[in-house]
Amino acid sequence: MSLPLPPKQQARGLHLRAIAAGSQWFRIHQCRHATALHWGRHDQGRWNAADGGFGVLYLANTLEIAFAETYGHQVMDSHLPAGLKFLSRLELEERCISRITATRDLQVLDLRGPALTRLNLDARLPVSQAWSRWWHDAVERPDGLLYPSRLLPRGTNLALYEHCRDAWEEELLGDLMHWPAASAEPAVLEILDTHGWGLVG
Repeated sequence: MSLPLPPKQQARGLHLRAIAAGSQWFRIHQCRHATALHWGRHDQGRWNAADGGFGVLYLANTLEIAFAETYGHQVMDSHLPAGLKFLSRLELEERCISRITATRDLQVLDLRGPALTRLNLDARLPVSQAWSRWWHDAVERPDGLLYPSRLLPRGTNLALYEHCRDAWEEELLGDLMHWPAASAEPAVLEILDTHGWGLVG
């Protein structure tokens, strides 16, 4: 999304919200990666300790939201409405689920509800390098952004800035195709059915 940056005074009225130590979030990631805590950098920006840390880690408050955010955007871009959608067993086996837990209290900018309309934005939240710096500098230098899922607006996403990378621990739960191992029906099968995906292979 390419949008002009508003003046910083337009952020007046936006508020920080506490994320309590012990709060849990989900991330779906490639199993071949050693960790789920990958801090992406937008617009080919570079991070160093002096510039505030603008690598961003994206989390979701439920596995269903994490699934939608992982697979849904590419479908919206490539399928007609009501188009058939399929995932293979191999694609699900190559993706792992991690539970990410906060180890200390954090302060994040809450962009749900009227916060977005104050800035004339919607759930297609701009998180480019320039916008990340704007959010960070305009509102008391938050640890990240709390915002509604564009695909499932009832769900919540959390975009974290890299300067708080020491505040999280991860637990690998297993791959999408087989988690939870103790259940005869993997959790993803219900998600596939609810979201209208077919399973092949």
